[in-house]
Amino acid sequence: MMKLKALTLSALAALVFHACGTDKGTGDDESAVISTQKKHKGDSTVYGLACDGCTDSVIVFLPNSGGDPDTFDIITAHQQHRIFGRPKTGDKLAVMLHPEDKNEATMVIDLDDLKGSWCYQVMPEMRHKAAIPRRMQRRMPGHLPDSVKEKYLVPREYGFKLKREYSASPIGLLPPNATADETSPVEYPEQKLYNEWRIFNGKLILTVNAAKLMTGENTGKTENDTAEIVLMMRDSLVLKFKDRIQSYYRKQGTGREGR
Repeated sequence: MMKLKALTLSALAALVFHACGTDKGTGDDESAVISTQKKHKGDSTVYGLACDGCTDSVIVFLPNSGGDPDTFDIITAHQQHRIFGRPKTGDKLAVMLHPEDKNEATMVIDLDDLKGSWCYQVMPEMRHKAAIPRRMQRRMPGHLPDSVKEKYLVPREYGFKLKREYSASPIGLLPPNATADETSPVEYPEQKLYNEWRIFNGKLILTVNAAKLMTGENTGKTENDTAEIVLMMRDSLVLKFKDRIQSYYRKQGTGREGR
């Protein structure tokens, strides 16, 4: 019985690979053709794999639910710049379909292209003198020379890494044994320490779970930031949050993650 079950699973896997082509390696579990993406309640996104035959006008798509590949028209989506990434055979995709025409995709996100390390630079600001401890105030001259300011006004890299299994990690954290220097005449902007991500109705949801980030336990309150993807190219990403538009660059040398 066990041998028969194993044979059946092997045959099923072979059929799926045949349907989508096999121009990529399969060196780890993350590159397996059937994704474990779990849809959240209310999410109308369709998840699956890009198959051989994708062009600038159509997406050939194997849904995670199984069955034969579907072909979706993406001409209008291309014209409206709603194709994010460059889908290649075997890539994991998130697709939004036209509510009145299920043969047309209104948005396509290449999840493999989205993975990786995305960064931006921040500059510190001079603290108000009243915010600096009095002990430090006594040491500081009334006016800092430009040469001293340049020493402190150093850019810092912030960002996040989107990884396999929809986990994330922040970029730009201080070393574990370091603490913020409250005596410094400058301060950096607060950083969101994202540790999870997902797609929901075509938008990117970035999640902060401080307890899970610090202890690994999925406890405590979570906080979600929703971002609309405005632009995604090989080395650049633009996200529109409710209060700002943020541009990112892909950290040099990281490439696509989870391949």
